[in-house]
Amino acid sequence: MTSTRGARLSSTDWVDAALDLLTADGVGAVKISRLCERLGVTKGSFYWHFDDLETLWESMADRWRQTHDAKFTELDEIAALPPRERVVSLAAMLMTARNLAVERAIRDWARTNPRMAESVRQIDSEVFKAVYAALLELDVDDERARLIAGLLVYAGIGYIHGHDGLPTPNPEELTSVITALL
Repeated sequence: MTSTRGARLSSTDWVDAALDLLTADGVGAVKISRLCERLGVTKGSFYWHFDDLETLWESMADRWRQTHDAKFTELDEIAALPPRERVVSLAAMLMTARNLAVERAIRDWARTNPRMAESVRQIDSEVFKAVYAALLELDVDDERARLIAGLLVYAGIGYIHGHDGLPTPNPEELTSVITALL
């Protein structure tokens, strides 16, 4: 248990703890009592920052979206790369161990939360557009570019949910597979 007794918690601390709990134990684990135990505080501290659990969930959704928006800002940094390298860099950026654990938990949550489901759809669409644009720059025809971009996005989603029991590609293997598809 992480103890913050004696330290004044911020709403950010609560959201961080809730996202950690979501990632570690799933949607059902995010309860006020569990968070209080984890943070070593009373429920009064929770209610100082949030009206109810739903308000916390909204803040968690906002944080996840902000995190992804920041990742897409990183796309501006890799935009100058050649298209193949850009697609590989995007895949590597999204497939870190921490990101995979969070993505898996968020997508599980999105199955029961319409707001989160919409955020996930928006993120998937942004990833698709970035890959699709890179493929068009490689002079891949429109229909094939849409197919390959969709395949790569769906492969990434599948990887998020099922990579534990299957071989995990290292960066060189990932580069090789993506390059072969392009």
